Amino acid sequence: MRHLLAIVICSLVSTAAFADSWREARIRPQDARLVAVLRQGAERSETFRALVDRIEASNVFVYLALSPVMKSSLAGKLNWMTRSGEYRYLRATINTEQNPDQMIATVAHELQHVVEVIEDEQVSDQRSLQELYKRIGRPSISGVATGWETEAAQQIGVRVRRELVAAAVTNTTARVSTFAQS
Repeated sequence: MRHLLAIVICSLVSTAAFADSWREARIRPQDARLVAVLRQGAERSETFRALVDRIEASNVFVYLALSPVMKSSLAGKLNWMTRSGEYRYLRATINTEQNPDQMIATVAHELQHVVEVIEDEQVSDQRSLQELYKRIGRPSISGVATGWETEAAQQIGVRVRRELVAAAVTNTTARVSTFAQS
């Protein structure tokens, strides 16, 4: 039990440093790479920014972590952590085997799942989280027996990928234009 407490305390301390250096307290990246993903996503995608704003205005905290050992068929996953008073805590884990834009889209996808939890105040433990996804989702094809997917999260991932491509094209066009004027 002491080891678990030490791990939780270390996690909270390291998370606070990343959260302070990024934006606000509700989304807590646990790795410097995720801080960069959050910044890039917020800078390059209106949809991503809207998800972040929605979560920041809620009673839900989400710990965002990377996993180098996640199944290759799974880009990300959301897990219940706990409830304390009015606050609910979730953990979104992202597969490290993705390029930066894929990772941004995956984080957006998982943040949409967080918004789905925000919108259902009845979600207060792992069982009620599963019940939510049985109601609004469908079984995931990722090969994870307890995995669920929603159409909204799928659409968010696609929308964010489109916005990232559009932002890259706009940036490239602006650089070419600036170079041509020199």
